[in-house]
Amino acid sequence: MKMTPLNIGLFVGALLLGVALYFVVPSLGLLLFPLLVVFVVVILLRNKSGEKADPAQTAEAMTMMPAEGKARIYVMRKGFVGGQQGMNITINDDLNSQIRTKYFLMAEVEPGTHTVTAQMSSGTKGSARSHEITLEANKSVLLDMKLQMGAVQGKPDFTEVRDMVEAKSMLNGLKLVLWK
Repeated sequence: MKMTPLNIGLFVGALLLGVALYFVVPSLGLLLFPLLVVFVVVILLRNKSGEKADPAQTAEAMTMMPAEGKARIYVMRKGFVGGQQGMNITINDDLNSQIRTKYFLMAEVEPGTHTVTAQMSSGTKGSARSHEITLEANKSVLLDMKLQMGAVQGKPDFTEVRDMVEAKSMLNGLKLVLWK
């Protein structure tokens, strides 16, 4: 189930109808409660995160140092809003994975310009956002992903952090997820 305006409208309509019916006929109003539960469960089941990295891979990623002549892109989520809903991350239409709050991704790439695209797992294609990054050899960047709440659905928001000391402190306590 996608979080389209129609689905959200149906959800809100069912919720309002359920509340109204609860006051008129309490047992009938309670029948719509399972629909709310199913809606939330479907959203959470859409999470298809990549495999979690082992401690050695995480420790290597936390060095923040790319291989000679390469560059690194880190993508993290730490916010509360929409935290359990997966955020699909794609780099150059090549690397794909999904992260939730308290997880991060790391990609070692060639120097140059790269496009990072993010979309909530239950969001529409229109909610996807792209961000271009230009990296020199032996440099890294961290993208701190937030969720901007709109009237109908949330949209990913990118914040670049190029200070690797600050980036490393932001990644502390997060778990590395591998690319699919």
